[in-house]
Amino acid sequence: MTSPTTPSEKKKKELLKLLIYCPSDLILAGILKSIEADKEIEVVGVEKTTIDSLLEAIRKNTPEVVLFSNTEPVPNLREICKAIRDALGKGKRPQLLLLGTIPSHEEIVGLMNSGMRGYFDINDHSNQLSEAIRVVHRGEIWLPRDKMSSIMDRIISVVGKDLREKSLDQLTPTEFQVLRLIGQGKSNEEIAQALFISKNTVRSHIKSIYAKLNTHSRLQLALYAINSALF
Repeated sequence: MTSPTTPSEKKKKELLKLLIYCPSDLILAGILKSIEADKEIEVVGVEKTTIDSLLEAIRKNTPEVVLFSNTEPVPNLREICKAIRDALGKGKRPQLLLLGTIPSHEEIVGLMNSGMRGYFDINDHSNQLSEAIRVVHRGEIWLPRDKMSSIMDRIISVVGKDLREKSLDQLTPTEFQVLRLIGQGKSNEEIAQALFISKNTVRSHIKSIYAKLNTHSRLQLALYAINSALF
């Protein structure tokens, strides 16, 4: 007979699983200090050496969020983002939060298209780090608040310009509502609750929207919604 789950065991299962990659002991100490008071975040692993060891740790620990510190220039960072995104195979992609000095707007666009969900400025207040981790865990975007407007304007101009010609007339009423909610940063679960449909149905609608608008990522859909002033 299976033993009932205790409240403490249930709470542990609900912890947000975080894996950290940080070659610098000094910066790593600051990261751990910043999140130690948050009892709902569980650090399931820390990697300090190679990207291969990081990818192996992702496969072993199946984190929900990967915090990648790149305070020094990292060659092939976009390829690294893609590898982290795909490390667990289809259907189980960890959300990726980079930590470092904010790069150019164009580089932000490229990294987001490669799988990054947020960039935490190393100069921002450390007490915001837990919030940033939660935001990307929900599938939303985290960028420095004082740079958000200009970065989003640039993203829209770079990525959104090739979406302007596509017509919303192709979408069903429900698909239109799904697209609008994606533009608001809602997760699949939140969309399902708002529209009184299942998460599987939401995923089916999103797949259909991808095909009709010739898009390939949730970021592109969000930008389309923003650019079309759907909210």
